[in-house]
Amino acid sequence: MKLLFRIGIVQMALAAATPAFCQVLQIQPQTITFPSSDPDTVPVVAAAPVQVSFVRGSGRGGSGSWSITVRADGDLTAGPAQIPIASITWVAAPSPPFRDGTLSSTVAQTLASGLGSEPNTRGSVTFRLANSWNYSAGTYTQTIVFTLTSP
Repeated sequence: MKLLFRIGIVQMALAAATPAFCQVLQIQPQTITFPSSDPDTVPVVAAAPVQVSFVRGSGRGGSGSWSITVRADGDLTAGPAQIPIASITWVAAPSPPFRDGTLSSTVAQTLASGLGSEPNTRGSVTFRLANSWNYSAGTYTQTIVFTLTSP
């Protein structure tokens, strides 16, 4: 049985109301793929790491708190077949400001947060899927939304 998982990643960049202050969130690559593996020998499969870059501009508000959250738009789907999105966890580095977690479609999970005026923050996020023979063969998709907030 072959399982191919693809998760599309949507990135969001928010700009503060003050023109002198700008923030940019970049996510690369835009799509991740979990390799097909025998669940008996590989109980957890990992996608290639996703690079997360956050750049803060200068000006008012540039020294306050910030956070990056991640939320899925639903479960993984392939036609009528589904895999619960909570089957996907992630490992992130460096810690801090990045932290490990589990995907959710109901509550945005904190991926990274901090205080101060760090002008650039970069991290690596590796998504992992709990592998199971209970999954139907197929190409599963879902969108993950990354959101950067800062005053």
